Amino acid sequence: MMNILIADDDAAARKMVSQYLRKKGYNVFEAANGIETYTSIIEQSINIVIIDWVLPGMEGIDVCRSIREKRKKSNYVFFIMLTAKEEKNDMIKGFEAGVDEYIMKPVNLQELIARIEVGARIVRLERQLIEKQKELAGINEMKNKFIGIVAHDLRNPVISIRGFSELLLKDTKNLNEEQNEFLDIIHSTSRNMLAMINDLLDISRIESGNMQMSPKNGSLKKLIIERIQLIKLQADKKHITIHQELSPIADVSFDAHRLGQAIDNLITNAIKFAPSGSNVFLSLSQEDEFVKFSVTDEGPGIPREEQHLLFSEFHRLSIRPTAGETSTGLGLAIAKKIIEAHNGAIEFETQEGTGSTFSLILPVAGSDNTPSD
Repeated sequence: MMNILIADDDAAARKMVSQYLRKKGYNVFEAANGIETYTSIIEQSINIVIIDWVLPGMEGIDVCRSIREKRKKSNYVFFIMLTAKEEKNDMIKGFEAGVDEYIMKPVNLQELIARIEVGARIVRLERQLIEKQKELAGINEMKNKFIGIVAHDLRNPVISIRGFSELLLKDTKNLNEEQNEFLDIIHSTSRNMLAMINDLLDISRIESGNMQMSPKNGSLKKLIIERIQLIKLQADKKHITIHQELSPIADVSFDAHRLGQAIDNLITNAIKFAPSGSNVFLSLSQEDEFVKFSVTDEGPGIPREEQHLLFSEFHRLSIRPTAGETSTGLGLAIAKKIIEAHNGAIEFETQEGTGSTFSLILPVAGSDNTPSD
């Protein structure tokens, strides 16, 4: 049953509307001033409020605005404003405060019932939406648990396969050429599988809220240089030249492991999708209290119709790595979550046939934003 609140300082008018709505089967509450109205909405779980614009203590429009601000994430309250105001500016002001419907005074009871029925439909739909959201949240939690369990159980045997194959590759003299080739495939495949499993574990931790961070103030420039050294071999294999323009910046608060993971993703993605013999440009700069690290490639760019999927989980775009590299479709989603956990943001610019630029933006640490090497 719908809980309806009549808020009007005119006792006779309030009683008339209340009696009429009770005869129609509604559960009706009454309030004579703004403070009482606000309190009743909170305490009585009111669904629909019929409220006079002019109320003692707190105007109707202020009650509406306060409820909207307080209850952004809770059940929706449908507001029907009673008013003698006919100016458009006044009505716009009400809509901006969160009013759903208007009824001019004196009240036409048949019109009021029609508007209440509209509000009731919206409230019921909102209830259904909340239930669906809870259901989906439960399914998503089950998915994350399943992914986490499966990935965790697969990780150890894959590590063993990679480790033993690596040992055998160090002593290839007892194997013939074909056996060495097969062993190399096993090692390469297990390395790729381990990277995919680690991505699955990361996304499971992130979605479950279990990603642990240990931020410390430090040099982002130093971290980037370290990651470049580790990634450079991939670029050399494709004859890709990495250009660096890393300006001195202030220290940043970051978790070296996690942010290094996000930086790796941006750079390796550029190398994966850039053609052999092309260039990748890295830049680091500071503007006021923010630092910006950008990675620009000369790849195919991202089709406009697929750009909204860039940071989605388990989505692969139509563009493919240029040398058959593997991709889980999770890298950018993980990078975005990591950067947001650092109170930063990730941006991109792209043009089909020309290339893409991905940038991470982070606040400098503390109040000292003096650039340093």
